[in-house]
Amino acid sequence: MEDGKILSLLLARLEAGLEALAKKYGPRLLRTARNILGQAQDAEEAVNDTYLAVWNAIPPAQPDPLAGYVYRVGRNVALKRLRTNQALKRDGGYQFCLEELAESLSGGDLEELWNARELGQAIDRFLAKISPANRRLFLRRYWFGDRVKDLAGEEGTTEAAVTARLSRMRQGLKAYLLQEGYYGT
Repeated sequence: MEDGKILSLLLARLEAGLEALAKKYGPRLLRTARNILGQAQDAEEAVNDTYLAVWNAIPPAQPDPLAGYVYRVGRNVALKRLRTNQALKRDGGYQFCLEELAESLSGGDLEELWNARELGQAIDRFLAKISPANRRLFLRRYWFGDRVKDLAGEEGTTEAAVTARLSRMRQGLKAYLLQEGYYGT
């Protein structure tokens, strides 16, 4: 179903909108939540919380594009649950992915940096300069939290090749952020 139709159903407060949302975006939301949380039950709960958050936000929100909005809400719900789990000493493994990216960023809490508007815009500019294939790989690893093994299988290459590409992109990001004046050497 088209995003416009799903949005119309949600704006009309029809449950069919949630069903269409779940059908179209549910698999990616669940995969991302599992990548972040590491536990199937927590991931399923995070996806359900995502649907509730979207339902409560629309209306008045009328996001365009809908996909980006839904995935952002889902990722934020999963990250919030991860923080709760970590407070209870139940780490889901996504922290490793953030630590990997942290090598390119410095200072403060990585999640605060990632959410900072100006830094996000700088990262967007960096991503616009790299190839679509590398952009997709970067986002799948660092936004959706996909495992290197899974990425390698889908790319038809080795884990070492994917790791090397990701490493070069992190180095490029660090150089770009230095050039943009985000932190000193």
